[in-house]
Amino acid sequence: MIEDPVLLWSLVGTAAGVLLGITGTGGGVISIPILMAFGGYDIKEASAYSLLALSVGAAISWFFQRKNTLYPVAAILILCASIFAFISAPLKAISPDWLVNVLLNLTCLFSLYSLWVLRKPEDPGEDRPTIYRVKTASIGGAVTGFLSTMTGLGGGVVIIPWLTGITRLVFDQAMACSLLTIAVTAPLSAWRQGNINISTGSWISLIVTLIIASFIVKKLTSSISHLQMILVRKLTLTGVIIISMMRTLAALF
Repeated sequence: MIEDPVLLWSLVGTAAGVLLGITGTGGGVISIPILMAFGGYDIKEASAYSLLALSVGAAISWFFQRKNTLYPVAAILILCASIFAFISAPLKAISPDWLVNVLLNLTCLFSLYSLWVLRKPEDPGEDRPTIYRVKTASIGGAVTGFLSTMTGLGGGVVIIPWLTGITRLVFDQAMACSLLTIAVTAPLSAWRQGNINISTGSWISLIVTLIIASFIVKKLTSSISHLQMILVRKLTLTGVIIISMMRTLAALF
């Protein structure tokens, strides 16, 4: 247990920053086991607080990929995700811990399937009409809002395959739209759950350590080839997801 909240959030920020620097996302999946193991939070609290690290990481990652954003699609994603985040918060409050835990781990399993099977960065996508993209993206936004509230994982694991496979965006466009949606809606989801209490010092330590760690990792990995980096990202995220599942599932037994 880490009693000092600034130190705890520095640890969360550092871990989330390292993962962000390697994979470009994933702050929620590493924050939850850290908050449970070292902060003493239960699954509901950890999944709610993890949204803070998730929102910072997503905002930073989106900033560097913002040129790929399709703003009409992102707008409908944010709108639908916000509505379902607002609706889902009371549902999470009355749900038993085991249900949140199971839902989180099912999402983790799907994330592994998505990572190794569904995500295809080389997919060229299709130039579908804007109205079609907006209609199909609305469903992905609803899923994102629900999952970010219930699990603290953001929903990007579902929305990216949806945007590439159904909405038919190019992978980079899907990633940018997903990151912007998470950056905007994750804080809303955290606030809506009503049990977030983090000091200014802890908040600053989270942001600063996350930025520094991600910057250092990006510099250290800049010499790795693109193909090698794809494999490194997959292996790293797989390892972190497995660790998260082991820690959260331990709470069930």
